Amino acid sequence: MDSLDLDVKIRDALAQRILISLEGAAQGSIAQLRGSLAVGNADPYSDIDVLWEVPDALFQTAIARIGDALSEAQPVEFLRSDLDFQRSDRRRLFFVQFCDMPLFWRADIDVLAQSVQRDFYYDVDNEAARGDDWSPTHSALMNAIAAVKALLRHREDTARQLLIRGFERVGLVVPEGNSWELIRKLAESVADMDPTRAELARRIVELQRQSLE
Repeated sequence: MDSLDLDVKIRDALAQRILISLEGAAQGSIAQLRGSLAVGNADPYSDIDVLWEVPDALFQTAIARIGDALSEAQPVEFLRSDLDFQRSDRRRLFFVQFCDMPLFWRADIDVLAQSVQRDFYYDVDNEAARGDDWSPTHSALMNAIAAVKALLRHREDTARQLLIRGFERVGLVVPEGNSWELIRKLAESVADMDPTRAELARRIVELQRQSLE
């Protein structure tokens, strides 16, 4: 699918498939939309925010099955967990990019055990919940995608800050150029330093090019 082919009906259908697949992966669980899709003020660039509330007894099983469950909704290109909650006993946060979907439509899935009672501050300040499975190059590319989105929404300051943090994450000095130029430079720099991210970087450069047309 073209990166700027943003038919929101396709995204909405994907979101519903995600909810159905997650609930099917853990009996008694509840999956609901959050954020802009839930309140009805999403734009074509909005991603998919999900709360998956799981019975405590099935929490670890649900975590183990989430990749397979999401693949039933749509083939998964990548799945990573937020390192802030990687060792939490009752919480995880997953970031998911699906194959054949625009880069903007990442799914962010907050998994909570039912006993947490939807407390989104749970384990936020718990150092013991932190993990170390993290890719700085992949994170930097996610910042580049978010910067494209911010510019398309006419939020130049937000885009600039995202790009600064992206370069910092991979230990690079921010080069000269406007934000559109920095998106390309960040993607190309990451591809040079981490060949495993080259294809994603290429897609981001193409997204930047299309956005400028």
